[in-house]
Amino acid sequence: MKEPLELSPRQWQTGLTLAHSQAQSANFPEMLVTCQRLIAGRGGDVDALLAVGSLFLNFGYLTRARDCFERVQRLDPNDLRAQMNLANVARDGGDHATAQRLYAALQVAQPHNAVIRRNALVSQEYNPAATDAQRLASACAWGDWAIAQAGGWQARPPVRQRTVPSKGALRPLRVGYVSADLCQHTVGLFVKDVLQAHNIPPAGVGATTVTVFAYSSGPVSDWVSDAIRAACTWRAVSGLDDTALAALIRQDQIDVLVDLSGHTAGSRLTVFAHRPAPVQVSWLGYFATTGLRYIDAVLLDEWHAPGDTQAQFVEPIIWLPHGRLCYQPVPWAPPVAPPPCLQAGHITFGCFNNTGKLNAGVFDVWSRVLGAVPRSRLVLKWRSLADETLCQSIHTAFSDRGIDPGRIELRPASFHIDVLHQYADIDIALDPFPFTGGLTSCEALWMGVPVITWPQGRVVARQTFAFLSSIGLAELAANDAGDYVRIARSLAADPAKLTNLRRTLRSTLQASPMMDVRGFTRQLEATLSDLHHAITDLEKTTAMNKKTVLHVGPGHRRSGAKMPTGFQGSDWQEIRLDIDPGNEPDVVGSMLDMAAVAAGTVDAVYSAHNIEHVYAHEVPLVLAEFLRVLKPSGVAVITCPDLQAVCALVADNKLTDPAYNSPAGSITPLDILYGHSASVAAGYHFMAHKTGFTEKSLTQALQLAGFQSIASMRRASGFDLWVLASKAPLAETDVRALASKFFVN
Repeated sequence: MKEPLELSPRQWQTGLTLAHSQAQSANFPEMLVTCQRLIAGRGGDVDALLAVGSLFLNFGYLTRARDCFERVQRLDPNDLRAQMNLANVARDGGDHATAQRLYAALQVAQPHNAVIRRNALVSQEYNPAATDAQRLASACAWGDWAIAQAGGWQARPPVRQRTVPSKGALRPLRVGYVSADLCQHTVGLFVKDVLQAHNIPPAGVGATTVTVFAYSSGPVSDWVSDAIRAACTWRAVSGLDDTALAALIRQDQIDVLVDLSGHTAGSRLTVFAHRPAPVQVSWLGYFATTGLRYIDAVLLDEWHAPGDTQAQFVEPIIWLPHGRLCYQPVPWAPPVAPPPCLQAGHITFGCFNNTGKLNAGVFDVWSRVLGAVPRSRLVLKWRSLADETLCQSIHTAFSDRGIDPGRIELRPASFHIDVLHQYADIDIALDPFPFTGGLTSCEALWMGVPVITWPQGRVVARQTFAFLSSIGLAELAANDAGDYVRIARSLAADPAKLTNLRRTLRSTLQASPMMDVRGFTRQLEATLSDLHHAITDLEKTTAMNKKTVLHVGPGHRRSGAKMPTGFQGSDWQEIRLDIDPGNEPDVVGSMLDMAAVAAGTVDAVYSAHNIEHVYAHEVPLVLAEFLRVLKPSGVAVITCPDLQAVCALVADNKLTDPAYNSPAGSITPLDILYGHSASVAAGYHFMAHKTGFTEKSLTQALQLAGFQSIASMRRASGFDLWVLASKAPLAETDVRALASKFFVN
C-alpha cells in the first residue's frame, strides 16, 4: 500500500503559489527552499514534479528543472511532457543537438502537438548547425500540417470593398494584430507606441486611415496591455479555439490580419491556416518564414533581408523603407553613466542575451576578443546564469580556449530597471551569433553602449546590424570572425571614442528613423494599404479568368464533403454555402433560399448528398435556385443515394446488413433510405432523408426545372447517383465530356 503523501493537495497548491510569488519578487533563496519542500512533500506525483520543474526552468535553474523532469521519466516513461521540457532545458542551455534530437522524437510520438512543433522550429533558429534548407523545409512541413488541420486548402476569402457607397471615399483599413505578447514583453514594448500612433491622422487628413483591433491571446495583462487596450478595439481571445477566433475575426471584418508571434510561445498562427482575413501578414515577433502559404507578405527591411533572403521564405518579402521596427525606451530607463573603463582602468565587455544564443563559435570569437584586449573582462547576464552547472560549463569553455575564468562574470536575472542600471558596468556589448540581439541591442545602445555584431545569412543574424545601419554605425558590424576581433580591439583602444559614443548614442537614436514613431506608423499603414490594394487588384483580375463553383451544404472544411477532382484545379474558385455559421461558410444560406447569391453569377453548383434532405415537394424549389444562380453556360453536379440499387438490397432481405463502410462506420440500406440511423438517434435530425431518387426520377426533375442537357451515372460501389445538368443546351459529346471531369468513379 502506498504511503500517504506528506502534503495534501491543498497544502501543496498553497506552497506552489508561494514559490511563484517568491520568484516574482526575486526572492530566489526562499523560492528554492519552498520548492525543495514541495518536492519532498509530493515527490511521487508526476504533475507536482512537472509544475515545480517548470518553475525552475522559467527562472533559470536548469539543472534543478532537469532533475525534476528526469524524475518524472523514471516514474512514468510514457509521459512525454517530461521529454518536451527536457528539450526546452537543452535549448536554454545551448545544447542544440540534444534539443533537436528530443524535439524530433517528440514530433514522431505526437505529430499533431502544436507546442512541440513550434518549439522545434524556434529551436532551429538558435542552432548554428541548422542549414537554411533544413529550416525552410521544417517550416513548410509545419505550414502543410496547419492547413490540413484547418480542413485543407482554402481559397482566399473575398477582399472587402472599402469604398463608402454614398460618398465614394475609402473607409479606414481594418487591421487586426494577433499576439500572446501584448504586455511587457519584447513584442508588446515594440508595438505599443505604433498601435497608439495609428489613432493619429496623417498630416492633411481629417480622419485616421486605419481602424485597429488587437487580439490578445496571452495570460498576462499589465501597463503595456492597458496602453494598447486604450488605443484600439481589444479582444481577449485566450479562451477561444482556432475556429471560434477565426469566426470572430471574420465578424470584425478585418481587411489585413497581422501575426506578431510566428512560432514563438503562445502563438496563434494556426488561426491563419483558417484564412479568416483576405490579406494576412507576418511582422515583428518572428525572424524566419512561417512556412504558411496563406501569409501574403513578411515585413522586413533591406538590412534584415538583402535580395537573396527571399529563398529562405515562402512569403513574399516586403521591405519597410525606414526599418523593420520602431524602438521607444521604457519610462524607467536611467540616465547614461560614464564609461566604466575610465575609472576601472580596463575594458569591460558585456552581453545580456539569452544563454540559448551561446555556442562554440561564439566562445571562440569572444575568447579571441579577450585575448586581444589585455586585462579586459566579460560580463554575461541572463536568468539561466543562476544555474551553477551552466555557469561552470561557460567558465570551462573559456578556460579551454586559454582565457582565465576569473575574467568572466556571470550574473543571473534581476528586475528590468536593474538590468538597465547594470549597463553602467559595460563599455562595449558583444553580440552573439547567429541569433543576435533584438530589444537587448536597442537597450544597450540607449544606455550608451556600442554593440559589435557579425551579421550572417539568416534574418535573426542581422537584427543588430539593421539597428546599427539605421543609426549610421554600420562600422560596428563585422565581415567575419577576424573583423569582429579587430573592431573590438580598435574600439577598446580608443577611450575618447567610447566616451563620445556614450555621450551621443541617445541623441543619435532619437534623430534616427528607429525612434520616429509617427513616421514609422505612416510607412506601416502605407505598406499595408498598398498590399491590400495590390491583392484587391489581383483578385479582380483573377476572378475574370477563374470559374466559380458554389459548393452547397459542404459542412466544415475539416470534416465535410470534399470537392471532386475536377473542381480542385487552380482555374476553379470554391464558394461554400451552408446553413450553419459554425461551419465557417463563405455564404450563410440554405438550398431553398440562396438569396445571398446573385442570379447568374456562378459557373457551377456542386451538391453532394443534400437534395435527399428536403421534402419531395421542395425539390423543384431547390432545383430552381440552382438554375437561378448559374451563369448561362453553367452546370449543376449533383450526387445522392441511388434508391434503385438500395431497393434491390431491400428486396433481397438485406435491409439492415452492411452495404459498405464509411468513416462513420458500416452503412446499411436502411441508413441510405432514411438517413444515418446513429446520427439521427444522437439528435442530428437534419441527417434524416425526406425524399429519394432513381436515375430516371432525378433526370426528370432536372428537366422539369429547366435544365437543358443531362448526363448521369449510377455508381455501384457507393450506391449513389451522379448527374450533370447544364443550363444551356449542349451537344451530347460535350455534356458527357464534362461529366467525365466531375463524376467520381
